Amino acid sequence: MVWFLAARAMAVADGNPETARQAAGGLYAQAILGISEDDCLSIKSGALLDEMTLLDCLGMLRELPREYGERIMTGVIMIAYANRSMHPLEVRWASTLASSLELSEDDFQRICVNARVMSSMLDAQSQAETPSEPLDRDPESIT
Repeated sequence: MVWFLAARAMAVADGNPETARQAAGGLYAQAILGISEDDCLSIKSGALLDEMTLLDCLGMLRELPREYGERIMTGVIMIAYANRSMHPLEVRWASTLASSLELSEDDFQRICVNARVMSSMLDAQSQAETPSEPLDRDPESIT
């Protein structure tokens, strides 16, 4: 539940809730956090998620084991980096989560680096913007 609250808040923080960001959150939940697809669907379809607030999220996050909290934080930052920049509200939400987890500066930086690496692996847009080399180039012109 806490993952979906934290991820949803970050996915909409910049005012542009892209489907890709939400899908990345679902993939992260299953691949990294180990939440089953059935559990993901039941949590997202239940009314409880819609009734909870960001304060509920922060309270639940504080109760989690540190390792799990750091994984959630990594995923949330990954979602923020999905469009290769962070909106001020995304920065504020990340800061609030970091405070709730009582992360040190070093821990926060490590999490941000990990999140950026994961985000870059999901960044299909930047690969699509890179022009490909023509296949019929003259071999003598290659240096």
